[in-house]
Formats: sequence, structure tokens, C-alpha cells
Amino acid sequence: MIKGCRSIAEYVFRRWMSDNGFVNGYFTLEVNGNKAVIRDKAGETLNLTYDGVEKCVQVEV
Repeated sequence: MIKGCRSIAEYVFRRWMSDNGFVNGYFTLEVNGNKAVIRDKAGETLNLTYDGVEKCVQVEV
């Protein structure tokens, strides 16, 4: 169970991270509306978008 989420988008991002092997403690998540950035300890980033119509997370290329 994922606790402390402020929005449905944040919940979906955190669930997506868990399902795809992004372990808490090694990565941080910054959420702004329906967009998010996953950052690792080396400073590398992965940009995500939550599609509220399709109810899915998309990786931005």
C-alpha cells in the first residue's frame, strides 16, 4: 500500500515506480500536476506524464 500521496497522479506514479523496480531510497519523485521527474543519486532523470483519460503513465522521450 502506498501512503501519503497528495493526488491520484502521485499515487499512480509511485505505483508505476514500484512495479518497474524503482526502489525508494535510491530514487526521488517530484510531482507537479500530471507530470513527474524521477531522479537517481547520480542526478540522472526520467520524465513521466500521467494520462488521466487512458489511466496510464507514459515515459517522455
